[in-house]
Amino acid sequence: MKQIKKHLIVLAAGFLVISFRTIAQPLFLPNDKYLPICFENVLYSNPENHTIIRPVLISEISKTNIFDSCFTVKDKKTFGNWFFNKNFISVKNEKNGFSINPIITDIGSANPSFFTEHGLTIETWLGKKLAVEFSYSAIITHQEGNIAAFHKEGNIAAFVDTNGILPHFGKVDKNKYNYLYQNITGYASWQVADFMNLQVGRDKVFWSDGYRSLFISDNSNAYPFFKGTVNIWKVKYIILYSFLHEKSSLEVSSPLQKKYSASHILSWNIGRRLNFNMFETVIWREQDSLGNRGFDVNYLNPVIFFRPVEFSLGSPDNVIMGFGFRMRMLKTTHLYGQFLLDEFKLSEIKANKGWWGNKFGIQAGIKTFNLFGIKNLYALAEANIVRPFTYSHNDYFENNGNYNQPLAHPLGANFAEGIAQIRYEKGRWFGSALIKVSIQGTDYDTLNMGYNIYRSYDENKNEYGNKLFQGSKQNQNLAEFSIGYLINPLWFLTARIGYRRIFNKFQNNPGDAYNSYNQNIVFLGLYTAIGNREGLF
Repeated sequence: MKQIKKHLIVLAAGFLVISFRTIAQPLFLPNDKYLPICFENVLYSNPENHTIIRPVLISEISKTNIFDSCFTVKDKKTFGNWFFNKNFISVKNEKNGFSINPIITDIGSANPSFFTEHGLTIETWLGKKLAVEFSYSAIITHQEGNIAAFHKEGNIAAFVDTNGILPHFGKVDKNKYNYLYQNITGYASWQVADFMNLQVGRDKVFWSDGYRSLFISDNSNAYPFFKGTVNIWKVKYIILYSFLHEKSSLEVSSPLQKKYSASHILSWNIGRRLNFNMFETVIWREQDSLGNRGFDVNYLNPVIFFRPVEFSLGSPDNVIMGFGFRMRMLKTTHLYGQFLLDEFKLSEIKANKGWWGNKFGIQAGIKTFNLFGIKNLYALAEANIVRPFTYSHNDYFENNGNYNQPLAHPLGANFAEGIAQIRYEKGRWFGSALIKVSIQGTDYDTLNMGYNIYRSYDENKNEYGNKLFQGSKQNQNLAEFSIGYLINPLWFLTARIGYRRIFNKFQNNPGDAYNSYNQNIVFLGLYTAIGNREGLF
């Protein structure tokens, strides 16, 4: 295993020379929910694109420069043209080049709290085959910053005190008032042929057409990975090997230990209107009862499915499968969904006795661009339901998590969630309205209600009689409205102001009266859209 990691590190370090963002090179568009709708519109307008897979290779989105076609501001002044349209620093010739762009996020609110992230993104391309990106940023966030938007704890301090982890990231340093974290991501991308791309780096992926993903998302900390992509005819196939970490115990200060996952996704565009996709992942710990197992080479098998491999090994590893679809209903309207299957028995489904082991999740949604014929008016409605004990395992080292955070949906399991969003863009101006509501059943006393994927499913559970929302109820509700201006599309830098209303209710025990948590937040500042920062400002 040490040799594998050594080779990956040497390969990545050998390529960390700097880049220029251009459509012909194998660079990837960052995955951030605040990215301009124009990029999404271009992606979905071509029926040959595999929209479920993020980050997306820019050259696959469009054969033209999407940055120019979406957002060029005509400014004859040299400074204005540079500030609004150009890379911060760029040098190029006919074959090679590089760029450096700043990461500038300074969001403040009146509650009081703030979130800052400052750093650099460096990209390089060497010919048309090789590209590299490296990103470094220093994050500072106030301990009273609010994360109730997606987590039961009311603020960042409660989350860190419970988990020892900054949401979406890893272990943090702490001073009197703030948490500090240094975030490093990057990759080397090699376009082996027109139909094949290989990538090695440290980052996250997101596989879904929706706001959420039940397969694999960008909720947890970044991790080292190797990814191979093959795109032939109407089929795209990805192999992803991930090097994950968990705390050696659930104590906040415990050291980290290694775990691994191997994931496949196959996306098939059937005609011009329908996409069908299949997903699977297997997760295993580095050390088991027999000693240091390391990276199991049996899972290098590039062929879907893993279950026969796991069965042949007599392995207790955690295998999760899923199926998804997207259907173009009208020119710019898409239905999509996912079915996540962790474990089930058909006989228990028919018996309808609430067996704990029927573990699955369902996503259903609709999204549309150019609503009512208005260009760049975007709307989304989505529902996610995940049964108790889904994603968990008899040992939390084999659960579907990383750095004490779910790798799929941030709520874990035993919940239902509804999301509605409307966004509108006019030139570089934008406005957004977002509503999220959820209900979840949580543990009480010592009983395991199946919401916490870091609790063993063998621990103090009911064999039968399990149902959705069992346990103490917790309702989380959020409404957010914001407007802003895209300052520079190559920096992904925006100025924004917004209002967020949070109204949460929770029970200490089933049947108890609800306690409530309410907060009104006005936020203002600069934001660089380079990844998931949900709930940090």
